[in-house]
Amino acid sequence: MEAMFTLQRAWSWRPLLAAVLLLATPLRASSPGDTAPAIEETDFLTGKFFKLDALKGSVVLVDFWASWCGPCRKSFPFMERMQSKYESRGLKIVGVSLDEDSTAVRTFLDSLPAHFSILHDPTGKSAEAYGVVAMPTSFLIDKSGRIVARFEGGEHFKEEEAAIAALITGTDKVADVRVAPSLQATGELKAWQRGHLADSIMNLDGDPLTRGMREHIHASKEGAAGDGGASGGGCGCN
Repeated sequence: MEAMFTLQRAWSWRPLLAAVLLLATPLRASSPGDTAPAIEETDFLTGKFFKLDALKGSVVLVDFWASWCGPCRKSFPFMERMQSKYESRGLKIVGVSLDEDSTAVRTFLDSLPAHFSILHDPTGKSAEAYGVVAMPTSFLIDKSGRIVARFEGGEHFKEEEAAIAALITGTDKVADVRVAPSLQATGELKAWQRGHLADSIMNLDGDPLTRGMREHIHASKEGAAGDGGASGGGCGCN
């Protein structure tokens, strides 16, 4: 009887043990060749339900961003240009904000209006599914829903446009851009959770003196938090 009780008690722990092991297993980053993970959210601008799968048949650029991320501010004008240039040829752009506060999303969009789908994922579940390790990160998805390129860290506009153009014209041999392993967010604090280490005005604009001071503060925070790299807990503006 005691042996049976011990066996039953051990068996009852198996679901909990499996859950612990699952949580301890790092998520694999979505890479070229993978099927793009599902994204289902309410469109922040229109209030309509959005489903990524509904865009199959189009070339899609999914961009993960946050309001406090300096390079993200530069990405928006680029995405607007891509939208204007390639929309008639089948390009769809989807921006996924990982801000916790919806007010920050609204303020950002007031200064940098977007004419493409904007989603708000304060839980970060979509970023987890895609294995985002740097801010911003964008994924180029082909008409069948397969990831063909991944661009990490922002400001790779020449490479991104070349990849978009190649995919639209039927060439899927495109190159992606990754940040160095030393710059990836590999700790418990995810790349999109680092807004509290970034200045709320870390937007890389203004006069040279002000911009230089902001960059100095940003670099100091990065260095103090993680030996000069985002992997140690910096703000994630790689």
